[in-house]
Amino acid sequence: MAPLASFIAWRYLRSRHKDKNISFMIRICFLSIFIGTFALMLTLIITNGFEKVIHEKMQGITSQAIIHAPGQRVDPDSIKSVLKKEFGALIKAMSSSSIKQVIIEHEKQQSVLFIKGVEPKTEGLVSSIEKKVVLPVYDKAPLEKILTENRILIGYKTARRYNLSIGSEVKLLIPEPGGKKRIFLSKQKAIVGGIFKVGLEEYDSNFAYCSLDFLRATFGEEKGVDQISLTFQPENKNNLLTRMLTFAPDRETEIIAKLRQRLPGLTINSWKDLYPALVSSLKLEKYVMFFILALITLVACMNMISLLFMQIQNKRRDIAIFKAMGMAHKHINRIFLSIGLSITLFASIAGLGLAAIVGYILEKYPFIQLPDVYFVSYLPARMDLEIFVIVFACTMLLGFFATWVPAKRTKRIHVVDVLRQE
Repeated sequence: MAPLASFIAWRYLRSRHKDKNISFMIRICFLSIFIGTFALMLTLIITNGFEKVIHEKMQGITSQAIIHAPGQRVDPDSIKSVLKKEFGALIKAMSSSSIKQVIIEHEKQQSVLFIKGVEPKTEGLVSSIEKKVVLPVYDKAPLEKILTENRILIGYKTARRYNLSIGSEVKLLIPEPGGKKRIFLSKQKAIVGGIFKVGLEEYDSNFAYCSLDFLRATFGEEKGVDQISLTFQPENKNNLLTRMLTFAPDRETEIIAKLRQRLPGLTINSWKDLYPALVSSLKLEKYVMFFILALITLVACMNMISLLFMQIQNKRRDIAIFKAMGMAHKHINRIFLSIGLSITLFASIAGLGLAAIVGYILEKYPFIQLPDVYFVSYLPARMDLEIFVIVFACTMLLGFFATWVPAKRTKRIHVVDVLRQE
């Protein structure tokens, strides 16, 4: 009986030209759902783009996870040995680093600067800072070539403020311990070996990099580091889709929980823990936009109720004949459900297809420029399969409810009253 209901529904849709009002309402329903789905999908592509691009910018400085002990130094060799042995399949790379504060001086101008000592060979594996180096230009391993001896890597705004270029000499003023009434500073010469540009004011103006050996020699430290940075192996796409459908926590959170259980004496944070306000605001923005535009799609689907009420009223005699011939009520319902869901299906596919085309253009050719108040200079777009699945499922669910409400009204049509009057 299901094929018969679908066949009748298809015949009703094809014969819509016989009734101009029905034909007009079908077009209105299709266009409203098409526009609603397109707007919802494109908005999510853009908000997802903002979230991903800002995450990438943050990871230009911070790795996926950081192991440290507040107020203490950690032994990198012993920790790395444990991690390689027990978490080797989950962890892609590790790198040690320490962060200090210095006063940079050049031509009688001074300012406070954070300087991070890193391992040049492995830092590029846990963060994207190597990709942010703008001068000098190297094809491979720029940190290994730049961070040698007393050379440092500075932000482009620091370089512009002090009129520094590659090869410029600066002085690092280091506080000496033991002073009670006065602060004594020791001087350490450094040479600008490179310039980076992350795109975030706080880093481009207040951050610098050097080799871990140079930092230890400057501050007189022999053993230990402040933190160990980690990056994890990428997750299989099939596992990612399964995780999304089962509402399981993301893989990064699971790995960090295992690390905390294994290393209870250390503090292990993801990069998201370091920027909770930013991460929460991006998520809230995406969810709020999804909810608002889902309501617009719901309003678009409400046109389906008007269409099907008109269709049911127009087909009262056909429904009465079907009932007189013994067709079950659920199969009659299925006729009008098929009409509504067919319109919703084709409209949502068309809307998703157009959104995919526009999203691809925005992702491939980011030509829309944004003002400086944003973290990014262009309108970003990122397409993920799970977003398409969610929007399609949401649209079909709203279309089903908008179709189911009037379809239930066919039960109130009585055979005797219709045949007597018509």
